[in-house]
Amino acid sequence: MKKLQILLLFMVTLFPSVLISQNTKSKKEVRKEMQSERKAQEAHLDSINRQMALLAVSSNNWVLNATSINTTGGTVTYVQPNVNFIKTVGDMMTFQTSTGFGGGINAMGGITLRGMIVGKTHSDDKGSVSYTYNVRGTAFNATVILTFDNEGDTASAFMNFDNGYSLTMYGEVQPYTTNSVTEGTSVN
Repeated sequence: MKKLQILLLFMVTLFPSVLISQNTKSKKEVRKEMQSERKAQEAHLDSINRQMALLAVSSNNWVLNATSINTTGGTVTYVQPNVNFIKTVGDMMTFQTSTGFGGGINAMGGITLRGMIVGKTHSDDKGSVSYTYNVRGTAFNATVILTFDNEGDTASAFMNFDNGYSLTMYGEVQPYTTNSVTEGTSVN
């Protein structure tokens, strides 16, 4: 009888610890499920943003808001996206760099150039989408290669100017109508 009492006492003390460990495991499982659900939602949102960006680029109505610029010498500079951008509306492309502090050619601490798109090609190789633009303006001529990452709306725009200078802007591509940029005084 005493053995039965000891066994029952052991079971009563052991049972709550088993329940606690099951609850902890269940919380971990819930957390993992929430994380995987959040990742699935983010992937779905990235897919929607990518489709909107690709549609905007194909209709020549887009803005690449640059978060960083890599110059010919390899220097990477992190910049303000609302004043550093490439914008295309119809057959006109605008390129702007700026410190946002004033001065400079565009009165914003940088330069703003406009040109007409005289040629555009498109390539899609297994999800790697790129557009090549030939742009001619009174102050510059350039070839612009816009390349999308494999996921989302992030892209790089490599600009090769006719004077031998080149730079690459990295950022998000968005429809022009849903974007607000601050544009300085254009050279041309």
